Amino acid sequence: MKFVKIQSSTQWSNLYSIESKYNINIRYSYYKLAAYSFIGIVTCLITLVSFTFHYAVALWIAIITILALSLLLSLRQAKKTIIGSFILTKAGEVVLNNEQVRYQLLPDSRLSFIGCWLVLLPNQDAVTECRYSEKKYPKQFFIFKDSLHEQDFSRLARVINQLN
Repeated sequence: MKFVKIQSSTQWSNLYSIESKYNINIRYSYYKLAAYSFIGIVTCLITLVSFTFHYAVALWIAIITILALSLLLSLRQAKKTIIGSFILTKAGEVVLNNEQVRYQLLPDSRLSFIGCWLVLLPNQDAVTECRYSEKKYPKQFFIFKDSLHEQDFSRLARVINQLN
């Protein structure tokens, strides 16, 4: 048996220098539906109670609405349709829905138990490429926690915490 020494043209340290990219999928959020429904029902109840003395009707509307919302949240489907996606790197670079413009996640981004508030600014090369005005306004949006997979939310949280 003959042993042949194989030489590699690639250095070992360069094999792991590629930056990790994560494809984050955003799904339909039931928390968003519940929040908007709650605000709408509270507005209707305040209007009903302030202009009339039908407290019993307002109480029944509140009870039925709470039961309907809780039933809706309990019957949510395991697989929700994907409504958007973006690519996230460990350095905080974001590419939204296969756009050509790359954004940088800013340290102003925040996490909470409900979701995460993302503050994005176009990268310098993207600004010169697309000829934006001198004023660079950050792009801001909120993603509810239930619209992300647990692993995607933890990846996003890790990147946001590293920026702060």
